[in-house]
Amino acid sequence: MIFTLEKLIDSIIGMLKQNFPGIKAYSNPNQQGTNPPCFFVFFMPSSMESEMDRRIRRVIGIDIVYLTKRNIPDAYDQLNAVADKLDEVMERIAYVNGEESAELWPSEREWKIDDGELHYQFTLKVIVSNPDNSPIIDSMEQYKGGVKDAENTVQDG
Repeated sequence: MIFTLEKLIDSIIGMLKQNFPGIKAYSNPNQQGTNPPCFFVFFMPSSMESEMDRRIRRVIGIDIVYLTKRNIPDAYDQLNAVADKLDEVMERIAYVNGEESAELWPSEREWKIDDGELHYQFTLKVIVSNPDNSPIIDSMEQYKGGVKDAENTVQDG
């Protein structure tokens, strides 16, 4: 399976639409005419760490921002209810790439209400492999190996 950030955002937005029907979710912050309530999904600072062989651990920060209408009496209660439900549904993320899928486990999940907006933040740690571009040996007959002697000449065995 090929892991891409675009498919990750699509998978998260798909989960939001499934669990919060009727509430729009966007990956682009510049949506003209956006009417709350709605979600925005953003990447936070991310990093890459080398693992064994061709593997890389991608540490990806995600911020799901929920906006509700301003100046309504129960706005704070709505934000708390959405945070509570996000805690439940974001325990695992169904990553979908075409016909293949995998479950991702978020870590460091936390939420806060800042200036009337809910920020639900978490980290994903995904191990990916780079393709192996080394030449493939078709058969032992094609392999021209041997042992080097002290003068660095190859002697066939």
